[in-house]
Amino acid sequence: MSYTITNQCIGCDRCLPVCPTQAIQDNGTHHWIDPTRCNNCADQYSVAQCAAACPTNYGCVPGTTSVVAYEALFNSDEYWKRWFTTYQRLMFSLNDRTQNPYWISWFDRYSEKLSTLLSHHPGTRNANLHLSR
Repeated sequence: MSYTITNQCIGCDRCLPVCPTQAIQDNGTHHWIDPTRCNNCADQYSVAQCAAACPTNYGCVPGTTSVVAYEALFNSDEYWKRWFTTYQRLMFSLNDRTQNPYWISWFDRYSEKLSTLLSHHPGTRNANLHLSR
């Protein structure tokens, strides 16, 4: 499945020089991708270069050539297995309660310094303020 240029394209031409197969074409009014030349940069890069160079992030996206292909993609078991695997990995990292020791020590030093500064400043209310995690 080749990439496609969407209506989010702003015509900045950043994608033209980075495409290794020269699949991106310009007809004078808008850009388009030749699906016979686009290989998703699979042979050379882990990310499609047109999508990586796009400043809008949505000007160049994985596309399908027909509604039938689009429905087949989303009805495939492989697509949903990858989707849920990615979702579970991201949710685990968001809910992970273990904290990086660097940030724990940083917060401890910061709160200690702030408490010291507040306790030495006359007229500061709550001079005995102690920050805790």
